Amino acid sequence: MREASAPDRGVRSRDAILDTATELMSLRGYAATSISMVSAACGLPASSIYWHFGSKDGIYVAVLERARVTLLSALPPVEVPGADIAQRLDNFLEAVEDAFQRHPHDVKLLIGLGMVQGSASAAAVAELLHYRDALLAWARDSLSFVFGLHDRPEVSHGLARFVLRAASGTAVARWFDPASSLDAEALRVALLALAAHQGVPVGVPAAAPPHEGPSGA
Repeated sequence: MREASAPDRGVRSRDAILDTATELMSLRGYAATSISMVSAACGLPASSIYWHFGSKDGIYVAVLERARVTLLSALPPVEVPGADIAQRLDNFLEAVEDAFQRHPHDVKLLIGLGMVQGSASAAAVAELLHYRDALLAWARDSLSFVFGLHDRPEVSHGLARFVLRAASGTAVARWFDPASSLDAEALRVALLALAAHQGVPVGVPAAAPPHEGPSGA
């Protein structure tokens, strides 16, 4: 059997480091993941990690870049199919749930900004913000299409933020219970209620929006 070339071995070792770092950082967070942990878990020496990425920040930026590209490429087009709001919303939530199930580590990285701002480099924080902004844009444009909100961008933006908060909350829950899953039906009810509360004709009886705490809290 022909021995792999040096470039091929380099690509494989880089991918192995990224796979390991993605899993560790999504489970433990950025601050609690060290170069030595990544080295021990992937079986490659620390020198190889430094050669590929230069530093822990370099690994984190690369992890986020790959997670962003992988997750966004798996998401469907924003022109959500369906004859009416109910069908389009069901298809949108099915896509969100599917992405959440197939890319659990990538989704969990979404909640990491508050954990890294004090310890990561500006490049790492900027990449995480870029990652979040890209997901928010997809959710916003998709929900704009679902509800027909092309002339009300502030409403679609608010609904998109609500969806990402729900996904982030489920990701946090998975730290304590790996079996936790996104409650798509509850999210469907909440989105319909929030849209109706904003005067969007959703074709279902309007319901009170989710309670967000006492007034003035």
